[in-house]
Amino acid sequence: MKYKIGTVAKLLGVSPEALRLYERNGILKSSKKDAENGYRYYSRLDITALMRARAYHQYGFSMRETEALINSDDVTYVHQEYNSRAEALEAEILQKTRILDYLRRMSGLLDLLPSELWTIRRETSPGLYRLEFMKGEELILNSEQLKLFPQWVGLAPFAFPAQRVSWQGLSQGRDESFSALGVLEQDAKTLEMPAALCCGSYHPPTDCLYTVIEVSSEENPSAVQYLSHLVDYVNSHGITVTGDPVCRTFLSMNKRENYRRFRQVWLPVEMENG
Repeated sequence: MKYKIGTVAKLLGVSPEALRLYERNGILKSSKKDAENGYRYYSRLDITALMRARAYHQYGFSMRETEALINSDDVTYVHQEYNSRAEALEAEILQKTRILDYLRRMSGLLDLLPSELWTIRRETSPGLYRLEFMKGEELILNSEQLKLFPQWVGLAPFAFPAQRVSWQGLSQGRDESFSALGVLEQDAKTLEMPAALCCGSYHPPTDCLYTVIEVSSEENPSAVQYLSHLVDYVNSHGITVTGDPVCRTFLSMNKRENYRRFRQVWLPVEMENG
């Protein structure tokens, strides 16, 4: 018995155009019983082939791969394709799991944002890999770094904007900032230490002052402004600074207007006695 294209489409929950696409790609072969109106008709075996094609689609096979599998008479070939797709799915699941964990950590930062914004406390900074690519508005990558920079960008979402600000400049009222990409050490290990990290610098966990700030292009665009509370805190508490503050931008919003950015800031300081 033959069934009209509309009936088969409704039965399988797809559009008639999807069935035509399967046919154009060699997965189906309809018969046309009515030469005048060109109606397509499909058999029971066409329906089961479509169900198999839908299964291949869910596995992640492309249309071309699905056609080859549907029309193959080589069990060994099909077996190899199944194994290859299973390995690819395992890699995808691993990557999705990593991204899910990272997304939950980012959500955790937003949970704490109201209570941590502009506050200052002591904590140990996380280990961090950084690749500085701009001083102010000037690109400063050497030839090797320029070649590897796209690989750093490709580590998103694990790679993030990681600005460094000269503490000496801040102390003298100047904004000397260096734009960078950063990857937390824990994420670098999870990603099995991508080779591109070798062209950056490693910042080990360090005793720091920690704060969370909000930067606005309209209200406080300069580091002299958005880190003034940190400078005042250091001066009023007589703290010895041992390095430049490093910022991690974890949220950017409203770029069309005032471009709000939220950043974690770690300022290396001399460890407290005791």
